[in-house]
Amino acid sequence: MILLRLPYLTLVLVIVFSLKAFSGEEDLYDFLWLDPDKSVYVLQNKLYPKKGRVYFDLGYVSNTSSNFQDTTGGLVKLGYSFSEEFALEFNHITYSNMDNSAVNSVESVAGLVPFIRRPLSSNSLFLVWTPFYGKINTFNKIYYFDWGFGVGSGSLKMESNLDTAEIADKDIYKAENYTPLQFKTHFKFHINKRFHLGIEYLNTNYQAPTPKDKNSKSWTQNNDLIFTLGASF
Repeated sequence: MILLRLPYLTLVLVIVFSLKAFSGEEDLYDFLWLDPDKSVYVLQNKLYPKKGRVYFDLGYVSNTSSNFQDTTGGLVKLGYSFSEEFALEFNHITYSNMDNSAVNSVESVAGLVPFIRRPLSSNSLFLVWTPFYGKINTFNKIYYFDWGFGVGSGSLKMESNLDTAEIADKDIYKAENYTPLQFKTHFKFHINKRFHLGIEYLNTNYQAPTPKDKNSKSWTQNNDLIFTLGASF
């Protein structure tokens, strides 16, 4: 009778010690007990779902394109996520421009004003794709983030001194309007279920004349680095 019960007792002991091995908190990161030829996959629920939510952002814009201007601006963004990965987004940017020291240097040496084209404002509609989400564990706190991409177009208002650049000692700016092709990538860091911080790189491409050939247009770029604070509803 005792001999017959020994296999059952052994089985019970194995199960008990196995449960103990699996239940330790340190085993969340220690998988040495697994077969080294096996892989482990973890499926997680999203803590911050996006589908059906509206978000609103305010941002600070730093333009990185002009050699002769210090250009900053403000952004207003309104978006709607119609799925977990896709959203429609409207962006409005207003720019402020100021001549930098390079303009004064050129004027002092050459006695002429350099060619300058600077942004004034833009209105854009984007299709945003956010396929990646994850988390960073640091200082005993977990930070959740999304990483996405966007493509869009709209209207871009700029001004330039194309008619007077490099032939006069005084610049005269004229307004210009373009329909751009825009690409962007962004990271969104969640503070909580309502508020988030973001960083975004926006690449704006448009065709415009240059001083070398005023009768034809060539592709040029306007690039912005944008820092945002927003809320989701």
